[in-house]
Amino acid sequence: MEKGEISIGLAETSNDIAAVKAIFLEYLEFIEDFLCQPLDFQGTEKEFSTFPAVYDFLLLAKLEGEPVAACGVKNFKPGISELKRLYARKAGRGFNLGERLTVAAMGEARNRGYQDMYLDTDPGLTHAIRIYEKLGFEDIPRYYDNPMGCSKYMKISL
Repeated sequence: MEKGEISIGLAETSNDIAAVKAIFLEYLEFIEDFLCQPLDFQGTEKEFSTFPAVYDFLLLAKLEGEPVAACGVKNFKPGISELKRLYARKAGRGFNLGERLTVAAMGEARNRGYQDMYLDTDPGLTHAIRIYEKLGFEDIPRYYDNPMGCSKYMKISL
């Protein structure tokens, strides 16, 4: 494997699923610190106790074979997927992994028959929002019961 080589693929082996779970838990710690609020309202206890049951699929990015970033996609409702927990560890930053994982998630969701992809994010995560807007995501009204009044909701047609 060449220095700096990135691979992105479905997390299907037990090792890859465990790596995604570890990255998601790091993300959860990061985002709860960033928001100064727990995300318990999202059902995180159940999510991680039954991991990866709530996801339709998981994507894992590796740098030189080491897991550095991940995201998950849930079936929100028929025809609509939801992008969740997109996160890159410090070692994976600077490789455009946010955009690359989002594009891969959109392609896989399309291949699985979804017509749209939703996501929610915090307005303070401007780097992530720039990526989503660049890819064509647009603002939409709140699509689920979220006690955090300032979240930003976005959608793209696949």
